[in-house]
Amino acid sequence: MHDRLFPFVAGMTFAAAVAGASASRALATGSAYAFTTTPASSTLAYTFGSSAPFTGTMLGENNPTRPAAEQTRTKRLATIFSPCGTPTATQNDLVNVSGTIAANGSTGATPIHPAGTFKLGIDTGASTSTLQDFSVDLVASAPLNANANLNGFTYQSFCAINPGCTAPFLIPISLPLGTVSVTSLVAAQSAGVPESGTLSASGVNTWNFSVPCTLTVTPTISFSGSPVPADPQTIASVFAGTITVNGAAATMTGSATLNYNPAPVTTPTPQAPTPFTIPPTSTLCPNINLILTLTITSSTVTSSNTANLAATGTKIACRCDTNANGTLEVQDIFDFLNLWFAGSPQADFNGGGLSVQDIFDFLACWFGRPLGC
Repeated sequence: MHDRLFPFVAGMTFAAAVAGASASRALATGSAYAFTTTPASSTLAYTFGSSAPFTGTMLGENNPTRPAAEQTRTKRLATIFSPCGTPTATQNDLVNVSGTIAANGSTGATPIHPAGTFKLGIDTGASTSTLQDFSVDLVASAPLNANANLNGFTYQSFCAINPGCTAPFLIPISLPLGTVSVTSLVAAQSAGVPESGTLSASGVNTWNFSVPCTLTVTPTISFSGSPVPADPQTIASVFAGTITVNGAAATMTGSATLNYNPAPVTTPTPQAPTPFTIPPTSTLCPNINLILTLTITSSTVTSSNTANLAATGTKIACRCDTNANGTLEVQDIFDFLNLWFAGSPQADFNGGGLSVQDIFDFLACWFGRPLGC
């Protein structure tokens, strides 16, 4: 008797649970869209700065592929008062150096276009919006470049051949160095973790949304082709804009501001040997050709970025809306169970062949109401 009653009582309890839960789903007015940015209509406004103290060496670039008059050699001097004398025919001494690479840049005449994807859900009945799987490379179209200088550049006293000059160390100097490039700057949510915000009507089939979100910003930075250390940073931001729905399609414009300012990286990072010519206007042996071999001892990188995004999207189908009527309701469960007991391939919810796990996975979807349901 008890064995017969247990399935009946359990069934009544399950039916009551799904009936109670179905009320909110039957009233649901939500939908979700998978968006892809339109790079040509998306732009990045930014300021960027970095500072990287270094130690290392410089050496005359005695490259035989250069004309003989440009094959610079260096001779290290014992003191600032030592004469250069006559270097040997092949002498080319390493000269110890130190200083700081500093780079700064901001939005220029050439626009930078972000690119990426995200999911945006709207529930007009509850006046809520949901953002999920946001992943956008803010510098997808081109690197973010900043002019770099050697600041506080110090060196052992030396003299050079081709052209000839003497450089006793007197005071630190500054030299234009080249370019620091941010080749990737990805802002991303934790995968599969939705974050919710507000929604308000602003026109026919058009709503304003605002979603506070947590994004991890991961930069890739290089100097003269060598990596500059920069750690990811988790940033609180707000993604806000307007969404317009046209059936199964949608368009969106929105923006998010991301201020990247992590703790300095203190891991020493060797740089590849880099050719460098002293500018003709410098007080340090103009026009000599050198090879700089540096180790960045630490680095500080800051960047303020506002991404203005335009995107198009398509509606995300709800996998547990079995009857595809646009509303989660108890009937979806009954319809799924009918398919499962009939052995229909449509009931293979997890793609691993028909099993009891398909039922559990379906119910997890139905009760969990993922984005799009």
